[in-house]
Amino acid sequence: MFNTQHLMTFKVLVETGSFTRTAKQLGLTQPAVSQHIQKLEGKLGKPLLTRHGRTTEITQAGSILLEHIQALEECYERFDTRWQMYLMTESPRIEFSAVEQVEA
Repeated sequence: MFNTQHLMTFKVLVETGSFTRTAKQLGLTQPAVSQHIQKLEGKLGKPLLTRHGRTTEITQAGSILLEHIQALEECYERFDTRWQMYLMTESPRIEFSAVEQVEA
């Protein structure tokens, strides 16, 4: 199982291209961002990024992971939409315990 915070850190890093900007955007330290990426790379056994000084470039392995992160986000959005629809259409039911029914 992947840590969702690590996945989101990777996604933001790809978007910003910078460990420093990613840390600032997520409210993390730069070493924490680096650690998240290292843990993902360790789990997958492949580098996700090529570092060029202060910038990064996504690798093929990173592109595959990013596609799956985006698919997970889409899946979550579909669930959230469906859940909100469910909540709006469900009729509220008030159930009373046997004790409350006796007292009434």
